[in-house]
Amino acid sequence: MAIKRLTGYSIIVGMALVSCQPNTSQQESTAVRGAAADTLAYTYKNYLKYSEHLIKTGETTDTAFFDASYPVFSDSLADRFVRIALLGNDSTTVEDAAATFIGEFDRFYASDPYPRIWTSELHAKVYRITPSYLSLTIHASSFTGGAHGNYATIFKHYDLRADELLALDDIVTRSYQNELAAVAERYFRRQENLGVDQSLQDGYFFDQGRFSLPDNFALEQDSILFLYNIYEIKPYVNGQTELRVPYADIERLLTDRAKQFIAELNTQVEP
Repeated sequence: MAIKRLTGYSIIVGMALVSCQPNTSQQESTAVRGAAADTLAYTYKNYLKYSEHLIKTGETTDTAFFDASYPVFSDSLADRFVRIALLGNDSTTVEDAAATFIGEFDRFYASDPYPRIWTSELHAKVYRITPSYLSLTIHASSFTGGAHGNYATIFKHYDLRADELLALDDIVTRSYQNELAAVAERYFRRQENLGVDQSLQDGYFFDQGRFSLPDNFALEQDSILFLYNIYEIKPYVNGQTELRVPYADIERLLTDRAKQFIAELNTQVEP
């Protein structure tokens, strides 16, 4: 079966500085999903690549690097989902992405009289796993010059039995999403200490001051977590914003598939 609805994820790159070390390294550890689920084994793999071009400052000698970690599944379909979630397609490898990033830095280094260190970090972890559902959380960060780096946390979802990538429409059908947003807005205003009629145009980036939910979400045992990344609704300095909406308030809006996943989540041991 082919994975349907292939949504791409663009690699964003990181901010930390490191001292020079050997060019690449790989490391593995093992884990399995919760005991109540069908066994689906995976390992965590690390890949680290440095540029050979050194940048010297008054105190340090550093260089650009690409650092990634991600689960590798013995199941080929689950493993394909990870590659698509991490890199946007299943034909690119982490090694290819690292080579592209370091290659771009090397070209920049050769033409810039005052080169700066570039960093890219991309770390994926199993967030939830059940007999029919797998979700990843991907933390990505980048620095390629400027006042500060960029970072984001992205959740990706996969139906193991149907071999499908999942979106919010699979959890709450589009016809019910206005009602979902209305419930979520009540929680948002309470969390932000805003009055019922207080404008969302001051201090927020909502289009025309109208509350909206991000496509970025995670299923938890008792609530759905929505995560706004930097610049989505607030200035960079405010960082990310988490918003949780209890299932108890939106149960009537949930699809049958979502209810099955949630029921399984409440019988699983978290990874």
